Amino acid sequence: MKEPKRIEFNQALIEAFDEVVSELLGSDVLDSLYLALKNRYTVSKDELPYRLDTAYSMLEHVFGFKGVRTIGNRIARRLYERLSLEFNDDDRTLLDYVEDAKRKLAAK
Repeated sequence: MKEPKRIEFNQALIEAFDEVVSELLGSDVLDSLYLALKNRYTVSKDELPYRLDTAYSMLEHVFGFKGVRTIGNRIARRLYERLSLEFNDDDRTLLDYVEDAKRKLAAK
Protein backbone atom coordinates (compact mmCIF):
# COMPACT_ATOMS: atom_id res chain seq x y z
CA MET A 1 0.00 0.00 0.00
CA LYS A 2 2.97 2.34 0.43
CA GLU A 3 3.86 2.22 -3.27
CA PRO A 4 0.72 4.02 -4.54
CA LYS A 5 1.30 6.81 -2.01
CA ARG A 6 4.88 7.16 -3.21
CA ILE A 7 3.72 7.35 -6.82
CA GLU A 8 1.10 9.96 -5.90
CA PHE A 9 3.71 11.99 -4.00
CA ASN A 10 6.21 11.76 -6.83
CA GLN A 11 3.60 12.75 -9.40
CA ALA A 12 2.51 15.70 -7.25
CA LEU A 13 6.15 16.82 -6.95
CA ILE A 14 6.77 16.59 -10.70
CA GLU A 15 3.55 18.47 -11.46
CA ALA A 16 4.33 21.19 -8.90
CA PHE A 17 7.85 21.55 -10.30
CA ASP A 18 6.61 21.73 -13.90
CA GLU A 19 3.82 24.21 -13.16
CA VAL A 20 5.93 26.62 -11.13
CA VAL A 21 8.94 26.62 -13.45
CA SER A 22 6.63 27.13 -16.44
CA GLU A 23 4.73 29.94 -14.71
CA LEU A 24 7.85 31.75 -13.52
CA LEU A 25 10.25 31.10 -16.37
CA GLY A 26 8.24 29.72 -19.29
CA SER A 27 7.74 26.32 -20.82
CA ASP A 28 10.83 26.69 -23.03
CA VAL A 29 12.99 27.09 -19.93
CA LEU A 30 11.35 24.04 -18.37
CA ASP A 31 12.10 22.01 -21.50
CA SER A 32 15.69 23.28 -21.51
CA LEU A 33 16.06 22.42 -17.85
CA TYR A 34 14.94 18.84 -18.41
CA LEU A 35 17.21 18.55 -21.45
CA ALA A 36 20.20 19.78 -19.44
CA LEU A 37 19.37 17.43 -16.56
CA LYS A 38 19.22 14.51 -18.98
CA ASN A 39 22.35 15.41 -20.95
CA ARG A 40 24.60 16.51 -18.08
CA TYR A 41 23.39 14.37 -15.20
CA THR A 42 21.38 11.55 -16.84
CA VAL A 43 18.31 12.57 -14.85
CA SER A 44 14.98 12.06 -16.59
CA LYS A 45 11.74 13.79 -15.67
CA ASP A 46 10.49 10.61 -13.98
CA GLU A 47 13.64 10.49 -11.84
CA LEU A 48 13.21 14.07 -10.61
CA PRO A 49 11.73 13.07 -7.22
CA TYR A 50 14.73 10.79 -6.59
CA ARG A 51 17.32 13.26 -7.87
CA LEU A 52 15.75 16.54 -6.78
CA ASP A 53 19.04 17.57 -5.21
CA THR A 54 20.66 17.56 -8.66
CA ALA A 55 17.91 19.71 -10.19
CA TYR A 56 18.05 22.04 -7.19
CA SER A 57 21.84 22.42 -7.52
CA MET A 58 21.49 23.17 -11.21
CA LEU A 59 18.85 25.82 -10.54
CA GLU A 60 21.05 27.32 -7.83
CA HIS A 61 23.97 27.48 -10.23
CA VAL A 62 21.85 29.35 -12.80
CA PHE A 63 19.73 31.59 -10.54
CA GLY A 64 21.87 31.94 -7.44
CA PHE A 65 20.99 31.38 -3.81
CA LYS A 66 18.13 33.89 -3.61
CA GLY A 67 16.65 32.90 -6.94
CA VAL A 68 16.58 29.19 -6.17
CA ARG A 69 15.08 29.87 -2.74
CA THR A 70 12.24 31.82 -4.38
CA ILE A 71 11.64 29.15 -7.02
CA GLY A 72 11.93 26.36 -4.44
CA ASN A 73 9.53 28.08 -2.08
CA ARG A 74 6.92 28.39 -4.84
CA ILE A 75 7.36 24.73 -5.82
CA ALA A 76 7.03 23.66 -2.18
CA ARG A 77 3.92 25.78 -1.68
CA ARG A 78 2.32 24.21 -4.78
CA LEU A 79 3.33 20.70 -3.65
CA TYR A 80 1.77 21.22 -0.22
CA GLU A 81 -1.43 22.47 -1.89
CA ARG A 82 -1.57 19.35 -4.07
CA LEU A 83 -1.06 17.12 -1.02
CA SER A 84 -3.53 19.08 1.15
CA LEU A 85 -0.84 19.89 3.69
CA GLU A 86 -0.47 23.11 5.64
CA PHE A 87 2.44 25.16 4.31
CA ASN A 88 4.51 27.20 6.76
CA ASP A 89 6.89 29.55 5.03
CA ASP A 90 9.96 29.38 7.22
CA ASP A 91 12.64 30.02 4.62
CA ARG A 92 13.88 26.47 4.11
CA THR A 93 15.19 24.92 0.92
CA LEU A 94 12.95 22.97 -1.44
CA LEU A 95 14.75 19.81 -0.35
CA ASP A 96 13.87 20.50 3.29
CA TYR A 97 10.23 21.21 2.43
CA VAL A 98 9.98 17.96 0.45
CA GLU A 99 11.38 15.93 3.35
CA ASP A 100 8.98 17.69 5.71
CA ALA A 101 6.04 16.87 3.42
CA LYS A 102 7.07 13.20 3.39
CA ARG A 103 7.20 13.16 7.20
CA LYS A 104 3.79 14.83 7.47
CA LEU A 105 2.23 12.34 5.06
CA ALA A 106 3.78 9.40 6.89
CA ALA A 107 2.32 10.68 10.17
CA LYS A 108 -1.21 10.84 8.73
